[in-house]
Amino acid sequence: MPARLLIVDGDAPTLLWLHSKLSDAGYAVETAHRGDLALQKIEAEAPDLIVLDLVLPDGNGLDLVRRLRADPRFAALGILVLSGQTDSDTITRALNVGVDHYVLKRPGADVELLANIRAWLALPKKGVSSGERGRIFSFCSAKGGVGTTSVCINTAYALAKLEPRAEILIVDMVFPIGSIGPSLGYDSRKTIVKLSQEPENQVDRILVEKYVSQLLKWGFRALIGANDPSEAGTLEVSRIVPIFSLLKTMYDYVLVDFGRTLSRISLPIIESSSATIVIVTPDISTVKASRVILEFLETRNMDRNRIILINNRTVGRVWTTTEDIERELKLPLAATVPYVVEYMTMAINAAVPFMDKFPEHAAGIVLTDLARRLQERDRVKK
Repeated sequence: MPARLLIVDGDAPTLLWLHSKLSDAGYAVETAHRGDLALQKIEAEAPDLIVLDLVLPDGNGLDLVRRLRADPRFAALGILVLSGQTDSDTITRALNVGVDHYVLKRPGADVELLANIRAWLALPKKGVSSGERGRIFSFCSAKGGVGTTSVCINTAYALAKLEPRAEILIVDMVFPIGSIGPSLGYDSRKTIVKLSQEPENQVDRILVEKYVSQLLKWGFRALIGANDPSEAGTLEVSRIVPIFSLLKTMYDYVLVDFGRTLSRISLPIIESSSATIVIVTPDISTVKASRVILEFLETRNMDRNRIILINNRTVGRVWTTTEDIERELKLPLAATVPYVVEYMTMAINAAVPFMDKFPEHAAGIVLTDLARRLQERDRVKK
């Protein structure tokens, strides 16, 4: 039976548009143009999820959210806001009242909305076992060239050393061209882009295993993103969240390299991660750009306790101190990776783990400590 959605919006053209889009996606859709009518429909037969605008002819949509969250029958009802109100105060207030996701009305909003709907419907409900096995850890940065991929793959290698029996997967989500494949010495035509194009009802554990690499000499498996820009352009964005929901049931650790990509593709994954590792470098332009990223994540109601800040020294002499970085970002640095550019490049060119090639280097100790942090996060979650 298809999931039942209720669309609540005072704008008739928007109601028609959403009804068409969501019906075409396979959902059973009802509509209401006022909050009181929506409440009547919900009380008569609660839907699986509602999509709500904040501006309604009979009041503020948040008033409806408050009434629903105060009623034990509807306290766990999925509520997604689709709104043209973009100010951070409104977004924060909506999330604090009990909205599950906030999507801005803009070109492409239907793709983001569908991704969030699928993600919410895929979540385990109270009293239902999710079958989740592991956790997702996202790696990202505000600028390119700061070593995000290197930190990601070497942390995965350190995890594999710490937990030899763990099933670890690293996923390349840097588009249009990723760097995980070349860094690992791994090449494949089986990419997450092509996986996203498979029929939705056929994407299961058996199919995923055909796209994921065999166990590599690094001690983990890999799923690469795209082999070229033209392939990257065919990514089915709405399929990404369900794919990652499935990956969590298959692997103990899923480490995702987003590079500097912060978009409608990466945000749902970052928001659902056990922790997000943000890579900065000790130059003021990168630090200021990182501050913008952190402030944006705050508007998405992301707890800063779920952010691990890593300072990767990619230049020899620097003038931006640890204190400068922490003051600017209002977040303590978890660790600083010492300058290792030449050594890291040598390891990448040889497609071997940095810590294997240079076992005595202090950077290896830092990356192993980062891997231990992820272990601790995983144990707390479990």
